[in-house]
Amino acid sequence: MAKRGDKNHWLEGCCPCGTSRIALARMPRHRFLCHCTICQNVYPGDYADATITRADAVRLLTPETVTFGHYKANSPLERGVCTSCAHPVVAFMKMPAMPDLAFVPAAMLPKNRAQPRPTRHIFYGTRKADVIDDLPKTSGDLASMAVLLPDFLTALFRR
Repeated sequence: MAKRGDKNHWLEGCCPCGTSRIALARMPRHRFLCHCTICQNVYPGDYADATITRADAVRLLTPETVTFGHYKANSPLERGVCTSCAHPVVAFMKMPAMPDLAFVPAAMLPKNRAQPRPTRHIFYGTRKADVIDDLPKTSGDLASMAVLLPDFLTALFRR
C-alpha cells in the first residue's frame, strides 16, 4: 500500500512551455496576489499569483531546467525560473531553525485539480494597475508581511 508522499501520489505541474516540471506532495492551501516590484519584474503580468507551502512538499522534477537567483540583496527568497521560457517555477525561502517554505506560482499547479482561491493582494501600494475585485488589498512592506503571517505559520506546520 502506498503511503502519503510516495511518488505515485504526488501532483505534477509544469511551466507554460512544458520544459520545467515540479511535483507537489499536496495542493497548497494558501494563495495570494503579490504586487511587489520584484514580482512585477519576474512574473509575467502586473503581479504574481502565488501559493505557499512547505519546501519539503515540492520537488523539482527537472532541476537542470531551472535557474535560481536572489533578486534583492539579503533576501531569504531564492526564485527559480525556467531556462527556456523564463516563467517562474518555484521560489524557496530559507528559514533559520524552521522548515523552509516554497512559493509555487498558480500557473505551475496541476490543471486537473481544484486550486485554492486567492485570499488577498499584498504590496498593493506598488501595483502597476488597479485591480477590481473583492479581495482585501494591503500596502506597505510590514503590513503586507503581517497579513501573510497566518498563512506562513499554517504552511510551516502542515505536514
